[in-house]
Amino acid sequence: MALTSDIYAITPTFSATLFRAAAAIAGAGAITLITNQPLDNGAGYQPIFTCAGDATAATFTIVGFVVGDLTGNTTTETVAGLNTAIATSVNYYSQITSISSDAAVATNVSIGTLITDGVALPRGRLRGFYYVATAGAGAITLTANGTAATDRILLSIATPAVVESQQMSLPGDGILMGGSSATSSFAVLINTVAVTSITAFVG
Repeated sequence: MALTSDIYAITPTFSATLFRAAAAIAGAGAITLITNQPLDNGAGYQPIFTCAGDATAATFTIVGFVVGDLTGNTTTETVAGLNTAIATSVNYYSQITSISSDAAVATNVSIGTLITDGVALPRGRLRGFYYVATAGAGAITLTANGTAATDRILLSIATPAVVESQQMSLPGDGILMGGSSATSSFAVLINTVAVTSITAFVG
């Protein structure tokens, strides 16, 4: 017998300025964010810090709720500023309580997301997805815990090198995402730049 449950849709947005527009940091303390929860239903992103110049004197501290963490506790993570490069957090956050810097940064720093990091989905079943593709070949991948090469691939779909939109429904009850661990119960859905838009249906 098939499982029945409510489903929800997730359409991720990837932008280098999703959380903060590019600007200098006046001094140590909390950084004002555009949003602290860009997605609903426990889904989230891996924040990136795009440093336009030398930000090595600063360390950024993220406090927030990690996707798939069933303990209900916030996690604190530090990310070192870089020189004309992108610094990436380790965790995927469903909600960011705060981001702060321990020093001023004279050059622009933006906070956002990167398409190659994908969107993290909490424990549930991926029932299907809808995508829009460009004329270049692309791919859609679902991994067990993140984007590392060692992460188990749950689903991998190659998209053709044609401009198209496609609705795909997964057979049976879909793909179960997330294990029983209290701190790693999530999966990451990644689409390449050739896939300009994707909406996942989860239940």
